[in-house]
Amino acid sequence: MFAVILAGGAGTRLRPLTYARRKELVPLANRPLLEYRFLNLKRHGVEDIVLACSQGMREVEDQFGDGLELGVRISYVYEDRPLGSGRAVKEAARAAGATGTLVVCNGDILTDVDLTSMIDQHRRTGAALSISLSRVDDPWHFGVVAVDGELRIERFVEKPPQGEEPSNLINAGTWLWEPEVLDRIPDDDSAIRDGFSERVLFPGVIADGRRVQGFEEGLWVDVGSPDRYLRANRLLLERQTKQLGRPVVFDGAVQAEGVEFAGDVLIGAGTRIGRGARITGPTVIGRDSIIGAGTMIEASVVWEEARIGDGARVSGSILGAYAGVGDRAVLIDAVLGNGAEVQEGHELEPGARVMPEDSV
Repeated sequence: MFAVILAGGAGTRLRPLTYARRKELVPLANRPLLEYRFLNLKRHGVEDIVLACSQGMREVEDQFGDGLELGVRISYVYEDRPLGSGRAVKEAARAAGATGTLVVCNGDILTDVDLTSMIDQHRRTGAALSISLSRVDDPWHFGVVAVDGELRIERFVEKPPQGEEPSNLINAGTWLWEPEVLDRIPDDDSAIRDGFSERVLFPGVIADGRRVQGFEEGLWVDVGSPDRYLRANRLLLERQTKQLGRPVVFDGAVQAEGVEFAGDVLIGAGTRIGRGARITGPTVIGRDSIIGAGTMIEASVVWEEARIGDGARVSGSILGAYAGVGDRAVLIDAVLGNGAEVQEGHELEPGARVMPEDSV
């Protein structure tokens, strides 16, 4: 069985982090986001994967190559122009020579969908199309479905007005397509439009009386904004520390005496932590970073090779790679792009954003 991963999003809501790194590659618990999707597919026996990519996505191929280190086989199809979700899938599947039931998924979400059970249900119900669903508190931000008692999907409503959504179940970005669904996608430019699958293709399958089956999944996070990115890290960290049976995970980090930890914390290899620092979870610190003496970090994510000076305070924030925070600086709910600098003693406005390589 083949999988097509759609990996062309710009990650605009995660800026300034995504100015220097694609959304699919932002680290979650010190691993690239897309790696979790690859590992989930492999766990359920799907090892042939083709990425439908925009031309500017060569860094994804640079990161993962042919996928053999992860135990999968990855190929890449680059679009000369944006093809939209329908044509992008069809062209990628055609290039890979995929046949039979096709797994299609978004590459910029965190999920642990039970694909084996989803495939079993898809075959048992005779569905032409199956769609993973997730319950959310704010469905008006997403594509919402109306379902019957067996989770058969009856209609789609794309980003309905608040209070008018037919349910709190949303399209969660993992699909199973039978060949007939691919055959419905025109080879001309009529299929090249934003949201073709959700607005044209899927409703057409329902209108023709074919079964579109929903499958409710567990862990699902749209890693599309700083608050959701922090939530995704928290959820992964909770799982990792629970599996290991301890709240603090060191991956070869070096700490001085008197360092205090509270809650779930992950420290990357080669990171050095100064005397008297206090790190409160959920917090993730990437490899080869430097945390100064007496510094306080809480509920934050720090990417690789960042530097935080003595006596600084970092709370609810995200620091990109190579970012620097001076002695006694204060960051609350801030986002620093790669290489951004906060000067000694500077207190950022809560919620501040600092562009890559900028200094404030």
